[in-house]
Amino acid sequence: MPSEGSAVQARLNYLYAWFDPESAAVVTILLGLFQLVLSVPLVHCLQTLPKLFILPIFLGLLIVAGGSLTMANERNPSRQLLQGCAYTNVLGLLGALLAFILYCYSLSTISTEVLCEHLPEDHRHQCPTEALAAFSWSITFLLLIYNTGAMILHGLLSVSALKALKAH
Repeated sequence: MPSEGSAVQARLNYLYAWFDPESAAVVTILLGLFQLVLSVPLVHCLQTLPKLFILPIFLGLLIVAGGSLTMANERNPSRQLLQGCAYTNVLGLLGALLAFILYCYSLSTISTEVLCEHLPEDHRHQCPTEALAAFSWSITFLLLIYNTGAMILHGLLSVSALKALKAH
């Protein structure tokens, strides 16, 4: 069992008075789970980047791992958990930056033109192609929002963990 002094040293730094690593870890885990859940509808609805559904799966797992290691380090502090927390949060931040770029690209390439011109004006709301494009845009936009939150939290947790590693 580690001594009391080493347990205090292995904890994350509190960057600000309002920053609580445990709460940030819980929210990070939830954002990762949202990424995983939202990857399911992407399997059938993205036309521009058909394999994009793989990104939220891997990113969600990485985000959940970063949040879980952060929570584990807060509960049972050790230098190894702190290193794992720092590495996974930095990897999660890099993955979230890549995903941010890909989600923005995907949103910009989703077609907004009228796809069912053969239908009369009063029946255009029944066009399945347009509905699928709108659904795809909405899911990708939600992924972008959750990814932005994950980027912010991974940035804060990474800085906190790296400061703690440098200090001790």
